[in-house]
Amino acid sequence: MSLPAGSPPPPPTSPPYTGILAALHRSIAGGHAAAAVALLPELSRAGLRPPFPLLSSLARLLLLRRATAPCFPSLAGRLLLYVRLAGLKRIVPCSTQLANHLLSLNFLLRRPRDARRLFARMPRPDVCSYNAMLAGYARLALAAPAAEVFAAMPHRDLLSYNATLLALAGGGEMQKAVALYSELRGTSTSLGYSDQTFLALLVGCEKLVDRELARQLHAHLILHGFLSDIRIASSLVDVYTKCVCIADAEDLFNEMPVKSERMWTTLVCGYAEDGQLSTARRLFNQMPKKNILSWNSLMEGYVRHGQEAEALSIFQHLIKEGVHPDQITFTSCFRACAAVCALKCGQQIHGRLLRTGFYPNVMILSSLIDMYSRCGYLADARQVFSLTVQEKKDTLLWNALLGALCHHGHGQEVIGSFVQMIRERWKPDANTFLTVLKACCHCNLVEEGIGFFELMTERYRIVPGEDHYVCLVDLFSRSSSHDKMVELIKSSPLLFRKQIWEILAGNCIIHGNSELLKQIEEHMAELAS
Repeated sequence: MSLPAGSPPPPPTSPPYTGILAALHRSIAGGHAAAAVALLPELSRAGLRPPFPLLSSLARLLLLRRATAPCFPSLAGRLLLYVRLAGLKRIVPCSTQLANHLLSLNFLLRRPRDARRLFARMPRPDVCSYNAMLAGYARLALAAPAAEVFAAMPHRDLLSYNATLLALAGGGEMQKAVALYSELRGTSTSLGYSDQTFLALLVGCEKLVDRELARQLHAHLILHGFLSDIRIASSLVDVYTKCVCIADAEDLFNEMPVKSERMWTTLVCGYAEDGQLSTARRLFNQMPKKNILSWNSLMEGYVRHGQEAEALSIFQHLIKEGVHPDQITFTSCFRACAAVCALKCGQQIHGRLLRTGFYPNVMILSSLIDMYSRCGYLADARQVFSLTVQEKKDTLLWNALLGALCHHGHGQEVIGSFVQMIRERWKPDANTFLTVLKACCHCNLVEEGIGFFELMTERYRIVPGEDHYVCLVDLFSRSSSHDKMVELIKSSPLLFRKQIWEILAGNCIIHGNSELLKQIEEHMAELAS
């Protein structure tokens, strides 16, 4: 699908064009894709049909300009629409060159079915046709259709193998990708390898999180001399980090004479996620050029591992350095403030968010609601939710509001807000129901809580987790449905810890439920034997 960079190809000059066709020719020759596409409706009104070489040049121009033209999807869509409305759909497959470019355009617009139909009508597809299909499927990580096209190819080149490898690896078929790589190694024509061969395999290694496969691939890269490619080395560092092989990642990092910004960032991220914060900070300080991802990774590492003050200190350094925070930065800051109840700091960061005109996403708004709630300012948390535009009030944001209400003991409001959420047609998830069940426990709403549990499992088909069953145990221990509760827990697919039965026994003692307590003690004796 990829085309070489450079100036647009000159359309054919013979026979000479006149009128609108001449204008179209000049626009394409000058690289003015938008102007050329704008002339297509005029051609239709004039009853003119541009020759296929001219249309092919326009399609190729769009492919060349796709990376730099923000209006590419619109222009490509208009060209494909013109082909259909101008009655060219049936005859376009006869022009292999034009059809190949239209295949690529369809895939770039995420229309694999249209591409497949066009390909099926092509009487004489060439290697480029097959490769366009394979590259398109690789872009969309569609492994099965890519394997089908590859198997049907009469002749294959290295591009065919590379695209299929990427499609298989991206689509989760790493074992098939490895088998295809073995086939490539054994080809009698000695097609060789390219950087794309190994980049595709690295994609699969990252998805599989297979450290042994990563090490084998590392050996192949050394054997074939591809480890000097900075992109491949950076990808391998990333794979090792994802496989939690931090030592291997740093060894490779230290071996590289030239270290990319991606390598530095990946290693900082890896150590921060692994909780090795002093090492992450040391590498971060050594980075020749820091990007927002490295700042965010370090902040997130501090927040995740209970060093919220350090995270906020990093944020202050970020601002002093003139780095512009992004959505992840603000989210980490509000989470840090929530954890240590740093209301004043949270308000200052909220003020900065508003002053910069930053358009917050749902993650920021949810963390902001949680921050105000944990700092004791429920009214401010409510205000953040109420001022959010309706389109952004998704399940995640509703969960944040429900959590804030539950945190402050407003169980009835949790249930009321849950009902309102359902009325507004938002689909609750497991976290939503967990908060509602906790609210029922706090307010001693036994029958309501049991009803919500049944609603979760029967209507919404959500598989309950252990925390859901803990709430249910709490509710049942206050009710008279002893046998039903014990049978429900026994039939659960979860293997409950002894601690849960002890919690239930404690609740029975508190509520004077001697009959259920006897059943539980008998079951605990069975578990101990």
